[in-house]
Amino acid sequence: MARKSIPDVERLKVWVRAGGRCELCGIYLLEGKLTYQDFTLGELAHIVGQDATPKSPRGMDPLPKDQRDLADNLMLLCRGEHNEIDRKGSLDVMTVERLRRIKRDREEWIRRLTALNPETGTVVIRLIGQVRGQEVELTKPTAAEAVIRSEERFPDFPLSLHGDGFEIDLRRIPGEKAGGPAYWEQCQQQIDRVLEHKLAEALREDSVHHVSAFAFARLPLLAYFGSRLDDTFTVSIYQRHRSTESWSWPDTTDPMVRFVTEPPLSPAPDASDGVLILNISGSIQAEELPQQLALLPRWTIRPHDVTPSVDVINSVPTLNEFTSVLRQLLSELEANHKNLRRLHILAAIPVSAAVTLGRVHDANVHPDLVIYDRTADQYTAALRIS
Repeated sequence: MARKSIPDVERLKVWVRAGGRCELCGIYLLEGKLTYQDFTLGELAHIVGQDATPKSPRGMDPLPKDQRDLADNLMLLCRGEHNEIDRKGSLDVMTVERLRRIKRDREEWIRRLTALNPETGTVVIRLIGQVRGQEVELTKPTAAEAVIRSEERFPDFPLSLHGDGFEIDLRRIPGEKAGGPAYWEQCQQQIDRVLEHKLAEALREDSVHHVSAFAFARLPLLAYFGSRLDDTFTVSIYQRHRSTESWSWPDTTDPMVRFVTEPPLSPAPDASDGVLILNISGSIQAEELPQQLALLPRWTIRPHDVTPSVDVINSVPTLNEFTSVLRQLLSELEANHKNLRRLHILAAIPVSAAVTLGRVHDANVHPDLVIYDRTADQYTAALRIS
């Protein structure tokens, strides 16, 4: 018996909602990959099989038969994905519930994206590195989804043959675990290569007005990355949140966290060196300081009435509050400690705060920042931001 034809109106709904792309792999289905001619390459796949029989993939689901050819039960897929989800070995994995969830999430994402005004766009910059040999997932779709969900901006990935945009990949640079001088220097050069050349060229063309910064790397490199983001455009900083395992800023009703600055026990206005401890995601004790820093004037920024933890900065208002307190401290140092030339930074902070640390530093006004890295249970100077 011939298969029942799917109504044209339902076909149109599926194609439009999917944005002309496979809802599993994302490939564009209106153009050939070899000839680049216009073709209709997509196939409509039933989530619950068209026939209520064991031979129809997922066909024994109780979905009424008159709803099986509607757009809500159909996915736009490439031929390979369609073939795979209907194979016997895939049925236990690609269940009705899983396919419905994939379809819902994909189509909601496309609907939100196409509702955005391109004039409210943002250029996405990704710094991808390792921390003690570990990596996190930071793909182009991940960054795009975080931007759309958090700010409802149109994510742009310019200046790349593959459309990946500004990506700084530090993963192939050797020496990450040891964190020696050669490693820090090579990473800084790689960051400069992208930000001081590609980004500078885009700025000259007046094509960058807002930037969304994503980063995962050792703390000194996060601060250096932030210091190289130009003040001529607005920057939104993202981080991966442990509580949600997502790069999107969480929807939270928690009150904004306040931060306090603890000044040195004894003023030293003539000191040329000082120490700043940032106890935000953890606590660094005075006895952990390297011996050469122990007697220097020391400032500490910590959360007010909140125990430092990895998710203390869980909202943009809290990050803005941290930024404000840090700016205020640097301004006070500039006004009241004219001889201060170097500020040694020991920090237990999340990604967003580390990037912010470099971002707020003004080389023309503030003392140089000497950023320390913790390796083998001791702190050593990694790099200087000047």
